[in-house]
Amino acid sequence: MTKVFISSVQKEFAQERAALCKYIREDVLLCKFFQPFLFEELPAIDLTAQDAYLNEAAQSEIYLGLYGKDYGYEDAEGVSPTEREFDTATEHNRHRLIFVKRCLERHPKETTFIRKVENQLVRKSFEDFESLKSAVYASLVRYLEDKE
Repeated sequence: MTKVFISSVQKEFAQERAALCKYIREDVLLCKFFQPFLFEELPAIDLTAQDAYLNEAAQSEIYLGLYGKDYGYEDAEGVSPTEREFDTATEHNRHRLIFVKRCLERHPKETTFIRKVENQLVRKSFEDFESLKSAVYASLVRYLEDKE
């Protein structure tokens, strides 16, 4: 099974994260090949939250990022968990799939982060869960085709 690390600002994408995880687990094709990971499903463990999510991002074969209007919580260095997760996946040469929600306004740091990502790879825009689901399906099927 290929582990898919779903990354986003949890508060902004709570519904989408849960629905996407459920979709991957229940789709007839996707459930045979992919195992989604959500930080909020992690049991209590003897690690800091940052160590836990960065370990999972490093160990997952696929990093799936959902980006929107919020940059999210910032650590002491002013960096969000979502950006740290992306950087960790990049450092570990993980397959990265990025989906950016169409928004009229974004936090300035989110805009800067999205530009950083766009300089490294192709991303897909989405408007609602249905368009996100279709885009994720197409990307995961393409991943399977590429990996045979």
